[in-house]
Amino acid sequence: MGTTGLCETFIPNSVYIQCVRWKRKPIWLPTAKSKVFRIPKRPVIPMEDYVELKRLYNNYRTYMTSFKAYIRQTAKENEKQLNETVVNELTEEEDFKTCNAINDEWNAEIAKIREIRLAKMKEKRKNTILEYILKKEQKQEIKKTKLNEWVKKVKEESVTFITAENVDAAIEECLKNIVNHNRALDLKGNWHEEKYPAIPSIPLVEETQKPVTIEQQN
Repeated sequence: MGTTGLCETFIPNSVYIQCVRWKRKPIWLPTAKSKVFRIPKRPVIPMEDYVELKRLYNNYRTYMTSFKAYIRQTAKENEKQLNETVVNELTEEEDFKTCNAINDEWNAEIAKIREIRLAKMKEKRKNTILEYILKKEQKQEIKKTKLNEWVKKVKEESVTFITAENVDAAIEECLKNIVNHNRALDLKGNWHEEKYPAIPSIPLVEETQKPVTIEQQN
């Protein structure tokens, strides 16, 4: 059976509205016309039950009366304790002095705690700064030592530097002592070097420019 068989006016994917009746009559509606003149029948209670119910109700009423009287008496006693004569004994000035004294005591306690805390923080910060200064001095000392060693090494090596005064001697030394980097190492650890042949002296040849003749074609 398809869904269209349930209701002829039912349309898929649409808002479906269904009226639901109240289970009971709403409280704001008046009495129904059919029940306006109805007189309910009085319940018939046996005499034993009536006497028991009356006894229980009388006890309840007595207890509630006593309880209300007790509440009234307690309220009156509280009113007496808060009498104006008792309240006016402590004037506004005395109350202010008392509160001010309590406040001063609290401030003194908090000041002591604050001083102890600030002293600890100051000592901790002082130690931290001292540690930082010591570490920085150690680093500077190590750096200074390395620089002195480097300067000393450069001064020792400065003897071999080529300057404008010894550049000609350095060139002649390089030409005399030719370093051969073409060498090999065998499995036995022996070096095999190749020796350069003697460099023959090459005479200087003067270049002469020959005249070039241009033939004209007739």
